[in-house]
Amino acid sequence: MKSLTFFNNKGGVGKTTLACNMASYMAKEAGLRVLVVDCDPQCNATQLMLQEDQWETLYGNRRESQRHTVLKVLRHIRAGDSVLDTEFDILPSERFGVDVLPGHPSMATVEDRLSASWIDFQAGDLGGGRRSLWVSELVSAAHHQVVVFDVGPSLGALNRCVLLGSDYFITPMAADLFSLYALDNIGDSIKTWAKDYRRGYASLRERSEFEPEAWGLQEEPRTSRAFAGYTVQQYVTKNMGGRYRTVNAYDRYRRQIPERAEVLTEIRAPEAQDLELGVVPNMFSMVPLAQAAHAPIRDLLPSDGLRGAQVNQQARYSEKLEQIALRLMQNVGLTR
Repeated sequence: MKSLTFFNNKGGVGKTTLACNMASYMAKEAGLRVLVVDCDPQCNATQLMLQEDQWETLYGNRRESQRHTVLKVLRHIRAGDSVLDTEFDILPSERFGVDVLPGHPSMATVEDRLSASWIDFQAGDLGGGRRSLWVSELVSAAHHQVVVFDVGPSLGALNRCVLLGSDYFITPMAADLFSLYALDNIGDSIKTWAKDYRRGYASLRERSEFEPEAWGLQEEPRTSRAFAGYTVQQYVTKNMGGRYRTVNAYDRYRRQIPERAEVLTEIRAPEAQDLELGVVPNMFSMVPLAQAAHAPIRDLLPSDGLRGAQVNQQARYSEKLEQIALRLMQNVGLTR
């Protein structure tokens, strides 16, 4: 079983689109049983992968929605306990070929509880440690070969928990100045989290009569060796006499990415080879088309509205997605 988080604290980099399309590829082409967990309060992955009638069933009644989404997993933690509710519902995404644990907008309200739990953990509190590592327990309870987490663009407590509990994380990014800063932010934050985690683990061993390992807490956090690579979102190019040229700013920042990503090589996954997974083509109108059809880009049909030049765009995307998928699967120890 492998758990992967698609994460960047900068928004607008195509993270959810890539996460969902990659999950579909691993399910359909690699034959893996995949679960997508939507931990983004905006619920973009849920909206993309599930049909409108499934949304209505889920969210039509607010109280009922809490019982059928990822929020149910955390109901005991929200009440102050340390136990996870592992009897959660999953929904099939027919077009993507994966299972989905839907998100919920109220996930944002869990931040305060998780922040307090992190402080408690560092003081040697077992409950604080267990609440901070709830994602590990969720992954263990899922009967899937791959669990993919989609998260929002934040370095808050919720995303910290997801990253601490994931085996690997992948960073989709754009070739711009703010993406370069995001790499620095991610590297600095994860190093700080790892340091704080070790402090909490040491305090727990010193002050508790219980062995931390018996409760799923290891001496070293997973994030300390979890970086599996990055993708770069292609910028819009200009057609000059039938030839495409990159925009100067894009090209300049694109060249800086490998060097700036060095900050994350210290936490690269042991299996990871080339951390540059590839360039994700700009899909223009294909993204809203896929959103309307609730389907992967590579599986869009004429009946979904696929027309003209979009057919060639789709073929190009499918080729690039496969290249990225094969590199990613190698970096996380998955074989096709």
